[in-house]
Amino acid sequence: MSKTNKMYMVAQLAGFSLTDLQQEILDWLSLVRILTTPKTFQWGTEIATDFDLKELQAKIQALSEEENLWLKLKCQGGEFQLHIANLTLFMRNIIDTEIYSENALMIEDYFDTRVIKNGIYAQIRSLDEYLYNNVEKIEKRKFDSEKEISNLPKRYNNEKEIVIDCNQLAGYDVDFRGLSLTSCWKMYYSNIYFQIIPKQVFLEVQQVQKIEELDHDVVKITLFNSPENWQMDVNKNFQRLFRDQMGFDQLAWNNGVGVLRAPFIEFAFVDDMIQTVQYQNDQLQPVEKKSATNFVTRSYDYVHKRYLENRTKGILNAQAYFPWIDQKSQKMMNYRVLNPDLAIDGGVSAYEFYIRQFLEINVLDENYDTFTSVLRFYLPKESVKKIPLQALQEKLKDITITNLEQKEASTYFDLKKSSNHLRVVFLDYSYLDSVNQTVEAVE
Repeated sequence: MSKTNKMYMVAQLAGFSLTDLQQEILDWLSLVRILTTPKTFQWGTEIATDFDLKELQAKIQALSEEENLWLKLKCQGGEFQLHIANLTLFMRNIIDTEIYSENALMIEDYFDTRVIKNGIYAQIRSLDEYLYNNVEKIEKRKFDSEKEISNLPKRYNNEKEIVIDCNQLAGYDVDFRGLSLTSCWKMYYSNIYFQIIPKQVFLEVQQVQKIEELDHDVVKITLFNSPENWQMDVNKNFQRLFRDQMGFDQLAWNNGVGVLRAPFIEFAFVDDMIQTVQYQNDQLQPVEKKSATNFVTRSYDYVHKRYLENRTKGILNAQAYFPWIDQKSQKMMNYRVLNPDLAIDGGVSAYEFYIRQFLEINVLDENYDTFTSVLRFYLPKESVKKIPLQALQEKLKDITITNLEQKEASTYFDLKKSSNHLRVVFLDYSYLDSVNQTVEAVE
């Protein structure tokens, strides 16, 4: 991989008055001028011109509350950008690693104070690491060799072009409810994140370099010692483990089939309540769900600021895998919503992964032996008509398949492996409306 040797810094700041916003932009401008020498600037859609401090200061002082524009500075050794909209700032700075290293303490202090006062989130990382994990278009990955690209996971985009499946990479940025979720060298999280993930999950995350509670409302996490060493296997492992522990990929993904990794944490959202379950082994280390022997459950009412925590040891029951239970019909169900048209293999790997995830389980529950356990796949209507059954059967050679039936609106079959059993059903999206109501006989 060819390197840029630059640092990438982003932040979203909000809650300003107009006067405070103007001062914040002027402070950012001062930081830029301390770090390097501005060469040109671009205000909104205006053509970039030679940098003129007095002209730019006048434009900042003339800002209105309704302003919506980008301010871009090209400098010696870096590029600096601000998006100004509705009294909110989105900051994106790129500078030479050497400049960053010489001014690291000052830059970090700048981010600390800004995020504490007005921050939603902020991240500091190697630009190379960011590009590696977030550039999907193959033709734009000029930094990778053909061999490196051939080893990366692929998918289709909505235009049926083959792109890199960045969902599978540890440092991919995903959006959830307007918040950035990623795993990188240095991250700041404001209390807005604690309405999705309880703050204690951030504070107790394992195998990171440093966790700091800057104040009651901001948690700062440093994954490993040096941002330049992001390609070391040990640091990539820290990056992956952090992402798994936080459950970012349980909350959001956009590749059509999911991340195809077992959860280390799971979420439920009920009214103003967050509920999470974290999975740990006998040494209280994070592990995937089916390997867990210890469980940390947390409930947080973010409106009334009520937090409850419980730690237990044992074996999961069937409801942990099949939360929708119909006592009358003696069925228990879980489901996944997929778009296999975005998968190069037509969804075969995803179907196999989820089938094994819900079939190859170890549960202690009398109901599991007597109830029918059901896994539903909700798909686009056209995908239901072209389930790759033969390819899927090849993947499931170690599993007994019976009662295969294909209908116009659904396909289903039963699976058995040792004493474990699972009914798999493929339905189109229109059946999703009934998920929270009943587990009925479309099977």
